[in-house]
Amino acid sequence: MAERDEILRMQESIANRRSEKKRQKKVIIALFLSLAAAVVGRWYYLNRPLMDETTKYWFDKFAVDGSMEGKNSVEIQGFLNSIVEEGMYNVSINAQIVFEDGQSEGSIGMENVPQNRYYCRIILIKDDDGTVLYESQGVKPGQYIDRIRLSKDLVAGKYPCTTQFIITDPETLDDIGQVKVNISVVVLK
Repeated sequence: MAERDEILRMQESIANRRSEKKRQKKVIIALFLSLAAAVVGRWYYLNRPLMDETTKYWFDKFAVDGSMEGKNSVEIQGFLNSIVEEGMYNVSINAQIVFEDGQSEGSIGMENVPQNRYYCRIILIKDDDGTVLYESQGVKPGQYIDRIRLSKDLVAGKYPCTTQFIITDPETLDDIGQVKVNISVVVLK
């Protein structure tokens, strides 16, 4: 009997050592996973985009405060002004075009202002179904179109529309951009 008790104690001791080793392995794995999570979290924190709290705008982490060396503020402003002037396009059009009836003329008041450097043409589109109500030919800077007739007879009402200015390079005659302006077409009777 004593021998049997001794065998049982030995088996119990072996089982306890095995369970202790399993527990130690679990603790080591948990510590390793915690350390890995901390390393990944720290890397993300250091490499995240920075955000300005007032604007909620994301800033590039490689951007540097100040002006680039070798250029004074007058040179930089001149460069910026030339870029803005080249890419700028001013539009002028009536916000509401009124027609006595669907067959009469209305004043669109569209002008390609003299300060623009590009040609343009316009397309007047009814928003609800995409119907083209008017399309111009080319208009040079310093020219305007005032009176137009609709290409479709509309019944009395107010129609939300979009005027699409197609911007054209005067040298190549290629379309290079567009500006959209929301307006209303009103047919009185």
